[in-house]
Amino acid sequence: MYTPQDFKIDDPELIRLFIEENSFGILVSSRDGSEVDDTHLPLVLSDDGNYLLGHIAKANKHWRNWETNPCVKVIFHGPHSYVSPTYYASEFNVPTWNYTAVSISGSIVFFRIRVQKTEAKFKLNQNKSLEDQKAVIKILFESESTFDREIARIMSGNLDEVGDQN
Repeated sequence: MYTPQDFKIDDPELIRLFIEENSFGILVSSRDGSEVDDTHLPLVLSDDGNYLLGHIAKANKHWRNWETNPCVKVIFHGPHSYVSPTYYASEFNVPTWNYTAVSISGSIVFFRIRVQKTEAKFKLNQNKSLEDQKAVIKILFESESTFDREIARIMSGNLDEVGDQN
């Protein structure tokens, strides 16, 4: 997952909470190097954070290739929202999409995925000025979209954390 430094999330507890709140993931693996299988399913992170636990139907052929191709990836998506250039307080911005996602790579053993790598990205205008971030938050909070308001809530929480550090 392409993750510029401004958007990278390293806090394991924040990642755990994100997975718990957005536990319906997309399991992806390569069948033979030329085809990709994907299955949408609920997953639970083990207490120690070392495994994703889930179940896949026996009739689903996705699992049949895991013995020869055990590497898999699970993608968890959270809220996301379009951000218009008109939302910013400053001039000369481009349209973008704010979103939250966690990507976990690992290998499958029966109904467990041993977590080998976790990447998390919350792209929430952290690379913009405080004034621009507040302007986007205001517009998103006024939206009728649940996702827009959730992105605004998360962005607002980030601003509170920045204020606590100063």
